[in-house]
Amino acid sequence: MAELDAQTQLASLREEIDRLRKEMSAQASEVVDEARDRAGRAGKSMRAAARHGAGYVRSEGAAVADTAREHPAAVSTLVLVAGLAGVAVGYLLALASEHPSRSSRYWR
Repeated sequence: MAELDAQTQLASLREEIDRLRKEMSAQASEVVDEARDRAGRAGKSMRAAARHGAGYVRSEGAAVADTAREHPAAVSTLVLVAGLAGVAVGYLLALASEHPSRSSRYWR
């Protein structure tokens, strides 16, 4: 009798495991489908934003190019000033990162 009871319990446990496995499979499938849909929507919105951004950059670049054609002296001055500022910043960074010489170390 105890053996029959154990066999029925084992059979019911197997059925329960199969049912749980099917439920988990269905839930996993739903999660994967939802993630796929979200990724698709995100991809579409990113493409739209990139298209809009590219158009904006293109139009601003054209405006800068037109201004540079109209005022070549101003552009030359701007490039010269930017270059001099870069040289000054580089010089200051070089001075700041310079290690003290050996002789100055001994006289402290």
